[in-house]
Amino acid sequence: MIRRAAPEDHPACAAVFLAAYRQAFPLHPPDYYVPERYYESIIGEEQWVAVQNGRIIAVLSIYWPENFIHSLYVDPAVQGGGVGRRLLEAVLARASGVSELKCDKSNRRAIAFYKHLGWREVGEGTAETGPWVRLRK
Repeated sequence: MIRRAAPEDHPACAAVFLAAYRQAFPLHPPDYYVPERYYESIIGEEQWVAVQNGRIIAVLSIYWPENFIHSLYVDPAVQGGGVGRRLLEAVLARASGVSELKCDKSNRRAIAFYKHLGWREVGEGTAETGPWVRLRK
């Protein structure tokens, strides 16, 4: 099931975020992976979740004024099963016009995922985590 996240979902969302983030960016020191990182990243955005057997397995954060996907994280235990695609498509079905996102260049798996779904590169830059690419659909 895909639905908008409720406030009581945030601890489970933070757990998914941290597990997936740790997998995608393993070079940070252990104290970098804290729930506060999730809470800081969602300010001003709306969160959506994918739920399976009563458990949140994926979380997506979107900034609606720009249709900007700030993050999409899937529990590493279920990655590759299509839940990320289904969550992304369900949320974007509510968007009007162009949608964009940024993805760290080091996260090749995520870039391949988005390109497979028809996103295309439209820019690049650098952030705290390193070089990134902007994708549009």
